[in-house]
Amino acid sequence: MKKLIVLFAVMVASTSFSLIAQKQAIPDSIKYKQARFVHDWNAMMTDIIMEDGFSPAVISKHYAYANIAAYTAAQPGFATQYRPLTGQLHSFDNPPLPDMSLQYDWRLCAISAYKTVVKKVLYRSHYSDSMYKAQIEVIEEEYEDIDKGDDIIERSIQHGENIGKYAITWFKDDGYTKNQGRPRYNFPKGKGKWEPTPPEFADPLDPWFKTLRTLVLDSASQFRPLPPITYDETPNSPFYDQVMQVYITSKNLTLEQKEIAAFWDCNPIKAWHQGHFVFNTRQISPGGHWLALAKVGCDRVNADMMQAIEAYTLVGTTLFDAFTACWNEKYSSHYIRPVTFINKYIDSTWEPYLQTPPFPEHTSGHSTISSASAEVLTRLFGEFLFADSTEIRFGLPIRSFPNYHAAAYEASISRIYGGIHFRRACDEGNRIGKEIGGYVWDKLHLRKPREEQE
Repeated sequence: MKKLIVLFAVMVASTSFSLIAQKQAIPDSIKYKQARFVHDWNAMMTDIIMEDGFSPAVISKHYAYANIAAYTAAQPGFATQYRPLTGQLHSFDNPPLPDMSLQYDWRLCAISAYKTVVKKVLYRSHYSDSMYKAQIEVIEEEYEDIDKGDDIIERSIQHGENIGKYAITWFKDDGYTKNQGRPRYNFPKGKGKWEPTPPEFADPLDPWFKTLRTLVLDSASQFRPLPPITYDETPNSPFYDQVMQVYITSKNLTLEQKEIAAFWDCNPIKAWHQGHFVFNTRQISPGGHWLALAKVGCDRVNADMMQAIEAYTLVGTTLFDAFTACWNEKYSSHYIRPVTFINKYIDSTWEPYLQTPPFPEHTSGHSTISSASAEVLTRLFGEFLFADSTEIRFGLPIRSFPNYHAAAYEASISRIYGGIHFRRACDEGNRIGKEIGGYVWDKLHLRKPREEQE
């Protein structure tokens, strides 16, 4: 009788433990509802990138690759709704697949992929260590009383690392490493051609970025803008008129125009000269600003984990291809900057409101990537009024926009207010950027149509 009582007690205890474990298991519908880990990684990348001081074009590469890895790591768990990137990106053909007969935590897969790629591409990646550890600990707590919870955790982290390592191998062949070994760029000289600009008079930045393997575009030259206006020093010529538009505008900037120029400055490294001393300050990049606006759309629809990764992957990919196309034009036309002509022929003391970045003028990079990003974000989230608080951390006020394209247009016109671009470069950047955004959206199929979802 005593043995029966003990056996019964053991069975009750075992059943009770099973029920407790069952109750503490978090359903997928709740587990993946929040996107905070995804937002945290993209915000962390922005913070590290500002410290590392990468150029605007190279920054887009880092955002794209990290989010592509995270998407690929998590997508198998949501295959009824999302397609794999396999075959949709150039040479992205054979990422490792998880064993779908086993259980995974797709959050761990994603953040492990982020960590693996970030460790490779960013210098100060150790800044993310404490965040990653905290994310892991939060998820581990959920598995404390789950049968084989440690196996699920280990398996999920390993899958994310495997995807991250595949992504690293994949992008090693994108041409970037080869370009680092090229000799100093010998830019063309002559009238109407770009030359180093004040205050740094730096060498041209990323002249070979145009040779990188694109992600979705057929090539960097697939979308070509109208050429810049023909150089002509004659007063009242079309070229001279566009110069005077920049010069006169800069002399009569309103307070709001100055605020717009400053809001969209987004020069990752800004040089300050004080006597013989030179020091740099860091700002968010153009790409980082548009990643922040992707979060605005996510917040509006209360995006779940995969919706957030989808948004960042679309914007990151679009940024990369748009920068590649823009840099192809910049280092084909090698067009002169406003400050160069104005200082030589109109006003030797003139300074643009914003510092001129060290690369050719045509087309405007900010116009191109802003319009491209606005196009994919509009197609993803639609049109809605939003407040952009991205620049608060730099002491700038919130600005509001009726839609993404209005924000992109303001980013574009800010380059004229800042005195660093001509109107043609901004208009053509806007036009080509929108075409690139539309092309990426049409070619990169992430979410399945509703009728195909199982």
